[in-house]
Parts: sequence; structure tokens; C-alpha cells
Amino acid sequence: MKVLHVIDRLETGGAERLFVNLTGLLAERNAHTGVLLFTAGSALDKELDSRLKIHVLNRGNKFNPFTLYKAHRICSSYDIVHTHLRHVYAYIRLAQLLFGGKYKLILHDHAAATIDIPVRLKGIFKPLYYIGVNKEQTTWAENTIEIAKQNVFLLENTAMPEIRRSTIKANGKKAMIVANIRQVKNIEFAIELCRRMGWQLDIYGNIIEQDYYHMLLALSGNDGSIRIINGITDFSQLYQQYNLAIHCSPKETGPLVLIEYLAAGLPFIAHKTGSAAETVSAELPQLLMQNFEQSQWEQRIREIITDTELPDKMREVYKKKFNPEDYINRCLEIYKSVHS
Repeated sequence: MKVLHVIDRLETGGAERLFVNLTGLLAERNAHTGVLLFTAGSALDKELDSRLKIHVLNRGNKFNPFTLYKAHRICSSYDIVHTHLRHVYAYIRLAQLLFGGKYKLILHDHAAATIDIPVRLKGIFKPLYYIGVNKEQTTWAENTIEIAKQNVFLLENTAMPEIRRSTIKANGKKAMIVANIRQVKNIEFAIELCRRMGWQLDIYGNIIEQDYYHMLLALSGNDGSIRIINGITDFSQLYQQYNLAIHCSPKETGPLVLIEYLAAGLPFIAHKTGSAAETVSAELPQLLMQNFEQSQWEQRIREIITDTELPDKMREVYKKKFNPEDYINRCLEIYKSVHS
């Protein structure tokens, strides 16, 4: 069985990081795995496993029929084509419809469920096989898009185990955020919270929305206590430098970064949204908030950073709920079901 994973480009982001993790796990299992990138030269390209067969489409104009046919030819040499993100799926589905590809095509969805069916998933573009990263997505795929239940699969995110953190710095006041600079990430809440508490805050993320970035710069001031840092792709050596991570996005599907914090044993506080947050909440409810009341977040942070047993508890939850071995076994089960 040959499997091809497809994504547009490997910029820094949760879906892209998962793409690197998953294809690397498949390479470790000696699975016949290929990677198709629409465009090469992005931040995470260098982190792809060297054992993978890498194809690059060099797609410029997405309506170019010659490029679309090239995508078809690459996909047709595989049994299963595993696409990440809806627009990527729609492009490959179009190639399959026009040129008659016989491969099994899977949509691995990283977007939030919506009330209406997105155009990319309607009619002849309706996915036959669907992977969701949380139960909300899989329920939506069955009930809204009406994909057959036996073809809808849950594959919750994982993070790689090499991420480690040593011990809490008991008296430190240094927090971090890992989130691309977009308004939906609600980063201004964390800035205001850290200002209120007298904490240093480092924000790591690519600048997606320039106007929002400039608003955050103005809010950060000039005293150096709030910094916005971009261009970082590997955070595994950074986690040990912080006392706390903050994640204040009101709506997420994952988020993958919470799993990385668990693996690192880095205490965090996050708004309760997404599959990872739901799972963590059942084990360590003190890490999740269901409002944006600053005084309540401040009180909870004090409780979190004084719990010296918390890092070990977090690592245990990671091993129990998010370990890569279980993740890749589940993925291979999905492939077996689709391929049969």
C-alpha cells in the first residue's frame, strides 16, 4: 500500500506541524510514503524525514491545466492520497474528476465545523473518506455533509516525544505564546493579562495579518516586557526557558501546541476549545478556562505555577492520551479500512 500526503506549503502552523509529525512516523514504520507540496521553500520543509519521497508541484496559477495534470500523474502512482486542508483536497479532487484517478482520496480536515456545507465539499466534491481531529468534526461530517459513517474517522492530534522540560522555575514570571499573528488568536488578551500581572511575555508566530500585528506592537509598548518573535520553527529547546504558556484563542480544532506543552511538562493556561483541550480538561481541569475574566485567569495562574507536581502529571497525560505510537497505529488502521 502506497500513501501520498499532500499539502500546499509547510509554513509554521498546527496543520503543517502535524503533517511533518505524521509523515515522519510513517517513515519510521517503513511505510511506503510520499509527500506532495504545491510549493517548496517554506519554513518546515527541512524537517521532513529524509526517507520520504518528496514531490514538488511548483504550482503558480491554480487554474493551469498542465499543473493539474502533473498533480494527477503524481497521485496516480499511489493507492491512497491523504490531503490536508480543504482547499488542498478540492484541488486534488478536481484533478481526480478531470483525469480519472483511481486512488482513494482522503480529506484530513483541520478547520472548524460550520453550519453550512463549504463549497469545496459540496456535490461532486463531497469527500468519500474523511478524517477529523475532534468529535465535533466527525459528527459534522456525518450529519451535515452526510458522509457514510463507516468512512468518517477520528484521528486526534499528537506531538513528538523528544520535547522535554526539566523543572519549574518557582519564582519566575516569564510566559510564552505560540500562535500565528491573526486576530482570531486573541493575543491582546494575553498581553493585557501579563501587563496586569507584571509578567514578561514572548509571542512566537508568523505575521499573517499586518494590521493586527501593528495593533499588537502598539499594545506591547517599548519597555521590552512584551516581545513578538517570528521565524522560529523548532520550539523544543525554548520551552525550558518559560514558567508558563498561554493560549487564549476562543475557537480551535486542536490545538496541537497544547499537546506539545504536555509533552514538555510546561504548565499552561488555555481557553477550553478543541479536542486537545477537552481531553486535557478531563485529566487536568485546572489548565483550562471557560471565560475571559482576567481576574480569574490571574488567580488560576498563581495556582498552576505553584503546583510542583504538575509537570510530571502533564507528561503522564501526554503518554496516556496523545502518544505517537497509538496515533500512528490508529492512522494505519484507517488506511487499512480505506484500502480494503
